[in-house]
Amino acid sequence: MTAEKTAFMHRPAWKGWFLQLPPSVFSPGWFLFCVRTWLSAVLALTTAFWLQLSSPGTAAVTVMILAQPLRGQVLSKALYRLAGTIIGAFVALFLTACFNQERGVFLGGVALWLTLCTIVGTLERDFRAYAAMLSGYTVAIVGISCIDNPAGIFDVTVNRVSCIVVGIASTAAINDIFGSPTAFEKLTANLRRTSDMVRRIAKDALAGHSIPDSMACAGLAGEIIALTSQISFAKTELPDARLRLAGARSAMVALLEMLSCSQAIALVLRKGEVSTTVLKHIRDAFGDGTPVNSPAQAVHDLEDLAREAHTNELSLGPTLDEAWLIERSMALLSDARWAVDGIDAFEHGQRARTQAPELKIEQHDDVIAALLNGLRTLIGFSVAAGLCIISDIPATYSALSQVAIILTLAATTYNVRGFGMGALLGTPLAIFVAAVLNFGILPKGADMPFLAMAIIPVIFGGCLLLMHPRTATIGFNAGVFFFVILGVADQQNYEPSAFIDRNVLYLFAAIIIFISLVLLLPPSASRRRFRVGITIGHDLLLQFEGHGEQAGSALISRHYDRLCRILEWNRYLPANKARQRVFARLASLDTLNLELARARRHLQRAATIPAIRLDAESAYRATIIYNVDAALVRMRHKARILLDHAIDLPHGQMATALAAVSAMVGAIRLLEHNRSALHLYDLLPIPDQQWKAR
Repeated sequence: MTAEKTAFMHRPAWKGWFLQLPPSVFSPGWFLFCVRTWLSAVLALTTAFWLQLSSPGTAAVTVMILAQPLRGQVLSKALYRLAGTIIGAFVALFLTACFNQERGVFLGGVALWLTLCTIVGTLERDFRAYAAMLSGYTVAIVGISCIDNPAGIFDVTVNRVSCIVVGIASTAAINDIFGSPTAFEKLTANLRRTSDMVRRIAKDALAGHSIPDSMACAGLAGEIIALTSQISFAKTELPDARLRLAGARSAMVALLEMLSCSQAIALVLRKGEVSTTVLKHIRDAFGDGTPVNSPAQAVHDLEDLAREAHTNELSLGPTLDEAWLIERSMALLSDARWAVDGIDAFEHGQRARTQAPELKIEQHDDVIAALLNGLRTLIGFSVAAGLCIISDIPATYSALSQVAIILTLAATTYNVRGFGMGALLGTPLAIFVAAVLNFGILPKGADMPFLAMAIIPVIFGGCLLLMHPRTATIGFNAGVFFFVILGVADQQNYEPSAFIDRNVLYLFAAIIIFISLVLLLPPSASRRRFRVGITIGHDLLLQFEGHGEQAGSALISRHYDRLCRILEWNRYLPANKARQRVFARLASLDTLNLELARARRHLQRAATIPAIRLDAESAYRATIIYNVDAALVRMRHKARILLDHAIDLPHGQMATALAAVSAMVGAIRLLEHNRSALHLYDLLPIPDQQWKAR
């Protein structure tokens, strides 16, 4: 029985039957999340009415947009929302001041700003992307609302910023008072969970057992990289965030390295030439998988193991595969120690005892997708603006704000069709609920407590839809825009004609959004996967020429992020063996890029050792590849020479040489595996005259 089920069974009876709902439909913690959101909305509306702000509904909209399960998420999104609003407000003031007499030019400027913000938001992550989008559509909201009254834009700007501040303050206050779950706790649990999974894979790899395939390992790496979002959330909760989060990043980098080491070890044990003596010593050094207290001593022991294999009279020295296995095991021991120390430092707020040398975690950027998203926003908004100008009905411009909001926010996700369907379904749903409330319920009461009770079903319904992945876009459109559609004001308007006139425009906006997102330049999973493959091929081509990026935490994290992107696009393609083969091939080619980069990095370090400087430089030149068969012969020969000459080096220097040999052997294995693909995809560079002369 799981802990969740045990806690569920011991809930007090007064919690009521409404908490005992199917967990597959209602996510854990849904009730308290809904209650916090409702209280935040009530507090925001009450404050906005008390301050006599002209559009109090904007404060409630802010609460619904900020609705997040974790406290750190709320605070992080609030900060970025405030920053994006201020930037957008200044741009709106600038465009209005420059082009208040030229409606077409003004709307063109808004369209270009929206396009720029969409591109930036697509390339960014987390709530930084949201801030970029917000700074875009804030210009539309503020500027378009004053298109017929430019003189009033300053008052509108101040009112909007004030409402947003009220919404942010209300949300933060309620979350602090009621103690919403923290991102720190969730990040701690996820670090522990992923660490246990990676250590189990490493243990199985060294024991010679089967480990998850490359797709499963990439998925696990994706979970680790995704923790960068939780790090940004936790940053707002911790007073000593810099120290703790450095430990978390160190652990994440170490876990990614451990995954690569484990896959290499599994490969060499499956296909390499390794003696039982060497294997026994390595397994004894690794033990039961618990990180050793002194990785340096364990590394020294493995270096001695290589010397012992070389001096054994019955042996010609360690094979290249044994050197590969020994070095990967040395790296695994160090990485395991970094992971444990990093997690401890994060949990206890102390400097990590040992730490990974690099803490950069970078992600793959699809520039083409960003440009296409920007083009989709530009065309969609321009079409909507053109229809407004042609109709010559001033009221239609209010629909442009909703068009701008959804078009920009849709760029943050691959499933833009889902956003389009969410607008097409969520907007009528919000209009229907607003009509029931406006004409059936609100006329029976006029005070704030009555309004607070009336919106309970709306808030709960919107939150439940937001929490479920399949209905999140419907919940966003229905929940967030409900207060705009209702037209909450100090003096509520109950005239059906005014309500119909206003919401016909929102339906018009929903149709424009649906057409723009579903029918106009829809994203293609196969094309996005192809672009990832093009990027891998480009980087590999540079690596063959000797101009590629050097190995490090940035490269390995980007490697795994690319594989995760391929896995994501594969989910939208037919489930067949072809997509698995494509993934396996792209993963192997990108790993080859990684191994060549690692080889060059360690060969450059080895070249600083006088005793093997010439061997390291010669081996470095051998990693420049124009012909696979010739490169394989040269690399095997140079790796063998370097290994033989490195045996007598002192501790530390020998580890550097072993790392260079290991990376060369890994690259050799991958070159052999991808020999036909390199020729088929024309990934080998054309040698220049200088190289031919050599």
